[in-house]
Amino acid sequence: MTPLSLDQPWGRGLSATHEHLFADGDALPTKNFLPRGLGRSYGDVCVNDGGALLHSFRRDRLISFDEVHGVLRCEAGASLADIAQVMVPRGWFPSVVPGTRYVTVGGAIANDVHGKNHHIAGTFGRSVQSIKLRRSDTGAREIGTTDPTFGATVAGLGLTGLIEEATLQLGVLPGPGIAQDTTVFGGAGNIDDYVSLDEASSAWPYTVGWIDTLDPGLRGVFFRGEHCDGPDEWLAPQPAKFTMPVDAPGWVLGRWSAKAFNSVYYRAQSMRTARRETVPLWQFFFPLDAVTAWNRVYGKRGFVQYQFVVPREAARESVPKILSHLRESRVASYLAVIKSFAAIASPGLMSFPMPGVTVALDVPGPNDADRRALDRADAMVADVGGRVYAAKDARMSSVMFKRFYPQWEALEAARDPAICSSFWRRVTR
Repeated sequence: MTPLSLDQPWGRGLSATHEHLFADGDALPTKNFLPRGLGRSYGDVCVNDGGALLHSFRRDRLISFDEVHGVLRCEAGASLADIAQVMVPRGWFPSVVPGTRYVTVGGAIANDVHGKNHHIAGTFGRSVQSIKLRRSDTGAREIGTTDPTFGATVAGLGLTGLIEEATLQLGVLPGPGIAQDTTVFGGAGNIDDYVSLDEASSAWPYTVGWIDTLDPGLRGVFFRGEHCDGPDEWLAPQPAKFTMPVDAPGWVLGRWSAKAFNSVYYRAQSMRTARRETVPLWQFFFPLDAVTAWNRVYGKRGFVQYQFVVPREAARESVPKILSHLRESRVASYLAVIKSFAAIASPGLMSFPMPGVTVALDVPGPNDADRRALDRADAMVADVGGRVYAAKDARMSSVMFKRFYPQWEALEAARDPAICSSFWRRVTR
């Protein structure tokens, strides 16, 4: 155990005081602790103010691998970076990855992360065959996909116990490259062009868009990709190209700098001559990893990420309305991600994806007016049957959380009595 320390989540928008413990043995704390991986959650889902964090990243062994069927058994502290580094040269890759490889398997399960291939593979939880879970009240046991505790643990925000090990189904990898196709879209103030591109790309395994939420025309860039071969030097992970050495000054961040950045990015993509190219898979899947400590770009005030999903039948009308509301409320946001989710059910009780369109945008150092605007956006999302991503949240109200996730009481019933988080206390009070 370490002395109390003042810590921040990756989004840096809040501070918390913790004791730090390490999951190196079989014994668990008996009260007020929270399992934690690499701490890449932006908000307070991996924060336990006034309590203990139980760090699992030192338990990172790859235990066994079935070379024929691509089934990996590993400790939950192993990161997706660890797995990819070993498995890419062998012709295998995690079935689902988020925008950074610096996420532990335990964290990927607890937040049921999704990627650019949800329309093909669903969420990370669908690739999990079994979990070894240790609870403070009942000890350790193996749970399979038919066990009710499995469904509570996938997307369970780390609250059902310490995930010690997991068995994962990996995907076949034909090579270390991605054949990428790029198209600019938008300008009419709606998302019709994005939806059309997305629907026409259903056969592509990976699709994602970047959208300028500060542009009234909602211009953007659509990427689609598929695995392909590439040079041998692409087999190894690419190191970060840049490091953010200091916090950006507060005066740099705001609506005008966000608008300028979005314009430069869009023009750069519009002027590119190569619309189809082959890129390293590391570049395609993990663009954020190109900059070490990229969260320092948002300065000491940090940022919150606001990610919502609305049903597909409501998306064409509601997404532009929500983004227009935020723009008119002068909420600054740098280039946002827009993706589509398919009707592929997750095993997770509290999983975020649903059939529809999701948008994720970073809001630097939100002030009171920004927060009120985001509260209003919550209501707009809820009114059409959508929800906000709990794993990235740092601000939604208890009322809205319970409206988005009426199944929260089932997770509370499955929660390990010694485990809690700042997020869970905030949204269930």
